[in-house]
Amino acid sequence: MNSRGAVGHRGSGAGGIRAQIFGFLAGAAAAIVAVSMPLCAEAYAGTTAIAGNHSEEAAGLAGEGVVAPERALRMEIVLALRNRAELDRLAADQVDSSSPRYHRWLSSAEFNARFGPTQSDVAALTRWLEQSGFTIQSASASRRSIVFTGSAEKAQKAFSVRIAASADGKTYANLDDPAVPEKLAPLIGTIRGLSNMMRAVPVVSASLARRPPSLPAVTEGGVTAFGPQDLWTFYDYNSLQAGGIDGTGTDCIGLVENSNWDSSGVTAFDTTFALPAANVTQTFADGSDPGIIDGADTEAELDVEYSHAAAPGAPIVAYIGSDAASKGNGLPDAIARAIHDNTCGAVSISFAFCGADPAFFTKQLDPLFAEAAAHGQGVYVSAGDWGAAGLGVDRHMNCVVTKARKISEMAGDPNVTAVGGTSFNPTYNSSGLDVGNVAETVWHDGNKEPAGTTGGGRSSLFKKPAFQTASTPKDKARDIPDISLGASPNNPGYFFGDSGSILCCIGGTSLSAPYWAGIAQLVAQQAGEARAGNLNAKIYALGALGNAASSGLRDVTTGNNSFNGVAGYAAGIGYDRASGWGTPDIGVFVPAAAGK
Repeated sequence: MNSRGAVGHRGSGAGGIRAQIFGFLAGAAAAIVAVSMPLCAEAYAGTTAIAGNHSEEAAGLAGEGVVAPERALRMEIVLALRNRAELDRLAADQVDSSSPRYHRWLSSAEFNARFGPTQSDVAALTRWLEQSGFTIQSASASRRSIVFTGSAEKAQKAFSVRIAASADGKTYANLDDPAVPEKLAPLIGTIRGLSNMMRAVPVVSASLARRPPSLPAVTEGGVTAFGPQDLWTFYDYNSLQAGGIDGTGTDCIGLVENSNWDSSGVTAFDTTFALPAANVTQTFADGSDPGIIDGADTEAELDVEYSHAAAPGAPIVAYIGSDAASKGNGLPDAIARAIHDNTCGAVSISFAFCGADPAFFTKQLDPLFAEAAAHGQGVYVSAGDWGAAGLGVDRHMNCVVTKARKISEMAGDPNVTAVGGTSFNPTYNSSGLDVGNVAETVWHDGNKEPAGTTGGGRSSLFKKPAFQTASTPKDKARDIPDISLGASPNNPGYFFGDSGSILCCIGGTSLSAPYWAGIAQLVAQQAGEARAGNLNAKIYALGALGNAASSGLRDVTTGNNSFNGVAGYAAGIGYDRASGWGTPDIGVFVPAAAGK
């Protein structure tokens, strides 16, 4: 209007006419641009913070420095689920034998159609990210993921965050919760990549890090420690195995890892203990083999060997993430792949995280574990080897045991089974083989080498699930562990195949979790199904019977899990936060859990 008005007062000569024409064209172009702008860049009114999306430990970097503006970041938006209330109702019905939806597991396609984000959700978020100057690397509604890259400067501007950095610039973390347009906030679960503080640690490292390097290669008969046959006798598995219940006919056991391993150790384990050769396949969650990572490869070997010992007839699929390919997200990527693929009915995770923000557990992992439950996948997570103490990040960005009383929150998710550990002094015959069960106590090797104590306590993030309300402390919080198994590397200690030899001794809840994943496959086979689903409801119902002869759960009533100066929890009659419901009498528990 103003341009055209000015033109109207120009002269009537040839120059004036040309001026009027050019003025009109300029005004028309400006009007077109004004009309077109909303088509190129959407207007977003107001922003909303994504709560819980920064770590309290990030404040430790605030005084050291700020991230370099040009630093390239690889980030990811993890999209939220839809219809979560209905999903939770479905999960409860799927494990309720009186419900018509009992064991009616959802395929991945069915789950995504009912509960996953829509393509329009992905498009809306992708459009905003591109308008904010980011480059999209991948976007998938079925994976609930948008991976994008951009500079730290762009990230701080787009998400209204401050990103601090260590003095050497290697470590960085956002000090605030990121903010996004209000209309897009409900679509977002969490935003990853604004921090690289989070670390994943294999639980077994607490036991192996101080293993004497000169331990000789030994055989089962030459050293009084436990191998597969000893576990079978101690936990009453022999009669079931003799009857053909060994995991045959079930789909597979999924193992979550972030390292490859030397297969000669597994071969030596199988050969020494007369096991059939383990049927193991590998899936690389980030598209590449990370190779052998010191410490994490030991975890992978242990997981393969003892899940195979628990269910010798069940195939194994190792989901292996790569920190190098994923900028430190190898293990979360492996967890997501194991669940999205929906191939294995039992999944074992023998890791813990430090330096993570609350939303990582509640908005990234929890939706995955809820999806697993809907698929009929039972997820077994190590309760930890640090007693009632929690993990934190030291100034070198390593996971360390703290003086704070807290749990591994991944194990505290209500949709997983948290597995603790016990210790005992078995009775051996003249050949060094176990002869039967003895009383167990809470695993507490705090004053021995290698040191370690079973994890257990109450969650600070998750509320008490329905299956716990009648039998656990009235603390309004999710309590762990749910169940236990032998774990001490000292009492009795467990044989381990490594680099083509058999070593002694290993332990930790890294052993008890994959073993329980194997037990779950025995339950599935006994029930005549490919998978048993989440067993928590059955474990708590059986535990409440208070009778091992009918429940197949042996109560652990002595010991505690105090560690590193942190007061722990004592075992007692019934459920407790040191041993859960105790340990299995497999010959009784498996038929009982299968409803046979």
